[in-house]
Amino acid sequence: MCGIVGIVQPENKGLIDSETLRLMNATLTQRGPDDEGYWIDRTVGLGMRRLSIIDVEGGHQPISNETQDVWTVFNGEIYNFLELRQMLIQKGHRFQTRTDTEVIVHLYEEEGEDFVQKLRGMFAIALWDGRSRKLLLYRDRIGIKPLHYWFQNGVLVFASEIKAILEYPDVERELSLPALSDFLSFLYIPSPKTIYQEIKKLPAGHRLCYQNGQIEITPYWDFSYQANGSLSEQEWIEKLRVALKESVKLHMISDVPLGAFLSGGVDSSTVVAYMSLLSGSPVKTFSMGFRNQQFDESSYALQVARAFGTDHHEEMVEVDALEILPKIVSSFDEPFADSSSIPTYLVSQFARKQVKVVLSGDGGDELFGGYLWTQRELWIEKYRRFPSMGRKGIDKLFLEENYRPLREAGFLRGVQRFLYDARLTPSESFARRAMCFQPWMKKELLQPDVAKGLEEDSTQLVRSLFEKMRAKSIMDQCFYFDSKVYLADDILAKVDRMSMVHSLEARVPLLDDKLVELACSIPFSLKMKHHKTKYILRKAMKGILPSRILRQRKQGFSIPLDTWFRGKLSSVVRKLLLDTTCQSRRFFRPEYVRWLLEEHSSGRQRFGSQLYALLVFEIWCRLGTETKGHAAHKTLSWGDLVR
Repeated sequence: MCGIVGIVQPENKGLIDSETLRLMNATLTQRGPDDEGYWIDRTVGLGMRRLSIIDVEGGHQPISNETQDVWTVFNGEIYNFLELRQMLIQKGHRFQTRTDTEVIVHLYEEEGEDFVQKLRGMFAIALWDGRSRKLLLYRDRIGIKPLHYWFQNGVLVFASEIKAILEYPDVERELSLPALSDFLSFLYIPSPKTIYQEIKKLPAGHRLCYQNGQIEITPYWDFSYQANGSLSEQEWIEKLRVALKESVKLHMISDVPLGAFLSGGVDSSTVVAYMSLLSGSPVKTFSMGFRNQQFDESSYALQVARAFGTDHHEEMVEVDALEILPKIVSSFDEPFADSSSIPTYLVSQFARKQVKVVLSGDGGDELFGGYLWTQRELWIEKYRRFPSMGRKGIDKLFLEENYRPLREAGFLRGVQRFLYDARLTPSESFARRAMCFQPWMKKELLQPDVAKGLEEDSTQLVRSLFEKMRAKSIMDQCFYFDSKVYLADDILAKVDRMSMVHSLEARVPLLDDKLVELACSIPFSLKMKHHKTKYILRKAMKGILPSRILRQRKQGFSIPLDTWFRGKLSSVVRKLLLDTTCQSRRFFRPEYVRWLLEEHSSGRQRFGSQLYALLVFEIWCRLGTETKGHAAHKTLSWGDLVR
């Protein structure tokens, strides 16, 4: 696990500035505190910070082939590197180290640009081919590892994190209004956008080729939902068990202490179960307990730990958002308001005291149908098949004219939102549930001059992905958005940043390439059967996991936002968002922000997620990240923020 940086430019731009490369690399020290390395050849420079996991002593990067005309820096893990290494040795390649990184340069020599198809792992790769003066960037299929880039006037700058690119002197820091709009909609910024106009994310499953001062970006992989209906349920169960065991075994390869996050949910419990079956000693497991019982799953985690005899470590916490939020906001380099980043930060900090690598259960919901909003879409689709006259009568009974769904509590309001969604197209109803600020809310929130700069709404992203999968079922369309966007740009971004800020490598065996392809071929009827989420995974784990774990309803790794903004955070949030020094006033209308605060504090609405998004953006603004002259994040306390 590492952080990587690089610069490549045309011959007429002169030599690479080595000091700039070192400044860029220094911002990634937490991603790789064990080692650093550089390679510069006139117009190209590569740098890396290393967290030593495989071949601790000999895995120094950058690394080259035998003739030193192919060089690479690499962030991630190649889980099938031993198999590839043996194949390459048989073909005559000579290895100088035992690290998985060296496989990359030799495999490129053997296979060319498509070498990435043979890699099984998580990765962000930069590879320089000196013979053709060409730089190649690759991001893994699912988007587990991040990779950002800036390209202007023939110069390409890339890095694992945005903060490193901001050290390059020519990079402008102008905020992207479309990205801000997406953030308000989704609470994160989907690829390829970032909060900065000039900086982009390389999308998951894509390759960037730089040559002769030009770049070309192409996909090399995508999700393919080709259901195989020829197998019985029992045959799928057996195939899934074999794939799960193989993936976990590969993900346990490590030369340093290793453990697992254990929430007590089906996904993390599945990973821990197979780790325990494969390990010769008790697996170290880590979980967080919360004093608010509504959000605490520690009893489930403890039951799994006891069932498999793990070396379990649990920490009960009372989250101090006033202390932790500035640290979290600064770690993402751009606005990111998935509040589960708070417990992820805490459990990563806790685990790093004992291990350097953890396995996580992320990805199970996207692969096997674990989200309740997908289940809800199934009910809506069934309702759409009712006779139109009957539906019109029900609508007239429950929906007022010009009804707009917000976040009112109560059963009746839930019925109204259901009926409203049923009148929309599948992509529109899915988008409404996926969005935090609805389009009409953003129009009322944004300052007029800001709203004018937005030509299209974020709904277009959902619509375009549903259209791309138009030949598939509505459920496959939902799965595609969740896997392509939500998983890559929210879930995996959160796990990467919150683990790496503590120099901890997080691996996700449920997102192994082979397991993902298998899951995509399982019929939907086995993923959500009798309206039971993750049906096939639960069946596969029957007899392995405790029955209580298999029966539990999905809870998620969450915190009590609604309660926070009616209690201990109420006064400080009001001060931050309504004070005359509020930085986000340039973008948001104070009167609408005040309405959100009052509606929420009164209990009439549940705007916890909306207020958290505004709070995160305000903190980000005060950290100075969008202002020229602030290349790196400041470290500020709440006292600094509210002065």
